[in-house]
Amino acid sequence: MSLLIIDDFGLKPLRPPADEDLHDLIAERYETAATLVTSNLDFPEWDQAFPANRLLASATLDRLCHNAYCLTLDGASYRAPRSLPPGLKSSVAKASKNTHP
Repeated sequence: MSLLIIDDFGLKPLRPPADEDLHDLIAERYETAATLVTSNLDFPEWDQAFPANRLLASATLDRLCHNAYCLTLDGASYRAPRSLPPGLKSSVAKASKNTHP
């Protein structure tokens, strides 16, 4: 059995014919193959991924959510800005002074 992974679903809205192509792919795999989807959208926002066809959004998401395991991760982003280590701060400051007139 193959696994399809869709990462960052809804990051950009789907435009025709991409919205129809995704629906066809999900419909073909429905109840026959595993699909993993990650998204920063909450479920009520998923229809925003299909702005041209809300009915198609509903049909696609219905198939994705049926018998699905849903995990919600909550917490700070690992991409959040971090402080530089003390020794590196001075090197970065010197480098930035040397590169800007």
